[in-house]
Amino acid sequence: MALDCLCLPKLVDPVDSFLCCLSLDTGVKLLMWPHLVLLMYIVATAIENLIGQDNGTPGTSQMFETIWSLIGIPVILAGLWGVYHRIEPHVRLYWYYLVLSFAIDLVFIVDLFILQDACVHLKLEEAAQGGQAFACGVARSISSTAAVVSTIVALYLIYVVWSWCEDADGSTAADAVAALLDIADGRALGKKRYFGLEGPDVIGPSMDATASIFSGASIFYGSVSSAVIGEAKAVGEFVGTSIDDIETYAIGRA
Repeated sequence: MALDCLCLPKLVDPVDSFLCCLSLDTGVKLLMWPHLVLLMYIVATAIENLIGQDNGTPGTSQMFETIWSLIGIPVILAGLWGVYHRIEPHVRLYWYYLVLSFAIDLVFIVDLFILQDACVHLKLEEAAQGGQAFACGVARSISSTAAVVSTIVALYLIYVVWSWCEDADGSTAADAVAALLDIADGRALGKKRYFGLEGPDVIGPSMDATASIFSGASIFYGSVSSAVIGEAKAVGEFVGTSIDDIETYAIGRA
């Protein structure tokens, strides 16, 4: 759903497992917990640099990384809560954060492994001496391979989290439809999983309580209405009798 604007659901389908042998729940947890530890380590390192006397002041890139990590810690905690309780919006929020993190990291990956290649600054004559040309080619190959592998791994993890969200969203919709069909057929829902939560039957009793409230309100309204109408008739009869007595008394005096 969230990728409709990118047309990705039309190109790929959600995966059913992580690394072809683990469940999606396990895969997302294996991603989130190390990610949380990494962000906490980055924040702790920044704090150490701030309060330490020998480490100096953190640079602009480290400050940005620290702020982004501080934003990510509560997002990951909410995502973990969503995974353990199967609440899709919490994990979807983490997926958005993961996509933005990948976009930011992609810039650093390109700059680190491709743009900052030492061989680019070597002269051809110097690179051809003492086997340096071979070493330079190997270094470039390793840098390019590392950049490609890092990008593929990050994209696969993003794909796994998106697959979990799609699976949870679909199962939640199916549970909701099943609950509505059970209610329409008059069957007891029992203890099932609805809307991502597992717990006792609350929909059936809630509807019964709502019906009881409406029934009680109708009875109360009917009683009050009858009482008001009765009092109104009594007052009308009293007023009519009083007027007749007054008229009789006035005619007799006349």
